[in-house]
Amino acid sequence: MRRKRDFSNLPAGVTEEDYLLTPLEAAQLLAVAVETLRHWKYQHRGPSFIKVEGRVRYSLKALRAYLAARTKVRTSAPFYRRTKIEELGEKHPGLRRFVEERQRRRESWRVIAAEVFERWGETVSAQVLSNFYRLRVFPKEST
Repeated sequence: MRRKRDFSNLPAGVTEEDYLLTPLEAAQLLAVAVETLRHWKYQHRGPSFIKVEGRVRYSLKALRAYLAARTKVRTSAPFYRRTKIEELGEKHPGLRRFVEERQRRRESWRVIAAEVFERWGETVSAQVLSNFYRLRVFPKEST
């Protein structure tokens, strides 16, 4: 069984980033099979590599850059997603309360949509009303 590399006794001027990894070590770092690395090499994909005396080696710096370039971070995912009814409620005061009351009384979405259009001139679909009911009205009713 191979031991993990010890970076504590590197020569002066050489950093951990300069260290060259074997394909097995690189595959372990990337959490892929060694065969996958070989496949990527022949397809000219994957992390860059160098050959030292005919043997393939991967720079730790290059592997980290490869991972960083392919890491996707979701930063714009909102915790609270606003519905169209809530957006229209800001534009037209009373619209949200009106829709919520009608839905609690179990009125038809077609009737609610017609009344919203008649009062505020806004078109709302049955899907919009359904989403609002499912996300905002029903949770309040069930508690």
